Amino acid sequence: MLSIETTQDVQDLARGAVLLGTGGGGDPYVGELFVREQIRRGRVPRVVAPEDLDDDAFVVSIAGIGAPTVIVEQLVSEKTLLRLLARAEAFYGRRIDALISAEIGGANSVFPLALSAISGVPVVDADGIGRAVPQLEMTTFSIYGVRATPCLLMDDAGNIVTVDAVSDRTAEDLCRAIVTAMGSMAFSAIYPMSGKQVRDCAVLGTLSQSLGIGQAIRLGREDGDPFVRLLAYLNAQQHRTARILFDGKVTDVRSETRDGWHWGLVTLQNLRDDSDVFTIQIRNEFIIGLHNGQPATMVPDLISVLDRESAEPLTAEMLTYGQRVKVLGFAADPKLRRPESLEVLGPRMFGLDCDYISIEDLAPALAD
Repeated sequence: MLSIETTQDVQDLARGAVLLGTGGGGDPYVGELFVREQIRRGRVPRVVAPEDLDDDAFVVSIAGIGAPTVIVEQLVSEKTLLRLLARAEAFYGRRIDALISAEIGGANSVFPLALSAISGVPVVDADGIGRAVPQLEMTTFSIYGVRATPCLLMDDAGNIVTVDAVSDRTAEDLCRAIVTAMGSMAFSAIYPMSGKQVRDCAVLGTLSQSLGIGQAIRLGREDGDPFVRLLAYLNAQQHRTARILFDGKVTDVRSETRDGWHWGLVTLQNLRDDSDVFTIQIRNEFIIGLHNGQPATMVPDLISVLDRESAEPLTAEMLTYGQRVKVLGFAADPKLRRPESLEVLGPRMFGLDCDYISIEDLAPALAD
């Protein structure tokens, strides 16, 4: 079973979570520092496999909701996390047996581990999407029958709002408005479910995958080329393909925080040919990559931008003019590619005027 017992484990997992965050999800660094400090104090997060949960176990997602540009500015408060757990158990009227990430990408991979370390409540090796997404209803939990509400939202000031919506799409609108009023950042206890629902609806093994990605990059640096080991690890995942889509430099970054989201556009140029251009559109996450105006990959497949030398994954907020980077495309988990998932996660749901085409059908691997 997966164990997170050392500060190195936490660093590796957080690095992998940034890659799976596809530019969004918030930088897990602050949460990583919190968990590392708990480990130094001898308080280690517990992780359980989905198959080890009882069918009637009560599982809840602990997640940050808001704009990634704001999430990166927030410290993780032990007092807030413990208050959230206590209020959630009072709200739902029962003890929480396990925690689960709503999304594995970015900061939300670390928040449940942080609460586990200080409370002893285990975290399930799974999540609700296998990446990061901007809206509540864009999860396999929601798609396959787990309701986001009733839920509660809490900010560091102690303000608490409960939400019980008629649909998860309505819950997204309500929570987004509430979180905007809370300063575009709040913690939530959301998606109450059973152990059986976890196995049926979650994307499984994603904490292990985050750790594996981070380890592959770190060990690859020691070998001299982190991309070789990273691509080998990703392409070893069942039914999934990873490719380097572009190698170049950042020449323009446009972004704004609006309506609780981070919107933006990143432009890259080939290092040897300025006419060879790659652009990435942002709505919290990287949602489509265009190579010379033609789609190279799109949601729900993953797009990640990595430092050209170290393969360190970068969030959208980290991108600045002049950085030399590589763009990685990674096929989404098969659950996200089913017709019922594409109705919620397809490019048109992100405002793009195109239907989903898989990375395998769109983009050849970049020639060496």
